[in-house]
Amino acid sequence: MPDLEADDRWKPTRRPRGRARDLTPEQQALAEDLHIRALAIRAASEEGLSIREAVALAAVQLGLEAPSTEGER
Repeated sequence: MPDLEADDRWKPTRRPRGRARDLTPEQQALAEDLHIRALAIRAASEEGLSIREAVALAAVQLGLEAPSTEGER
């Protein structure tokens, strides 16, 4: 498995553009969670998933989890 810390392409490369700047804190947190999960899924994939496929799988994972409250984190 690749060392994600040493691989610069996994780190954020730029400030969000357009509507991403207008996200609420909750939406931004969800977007970041989706991004991190998609990267992890893609890195762990033996078949070499595309980023689109990894994001779709991460979204399914997020949809299947019960929402957490602030106290549970």
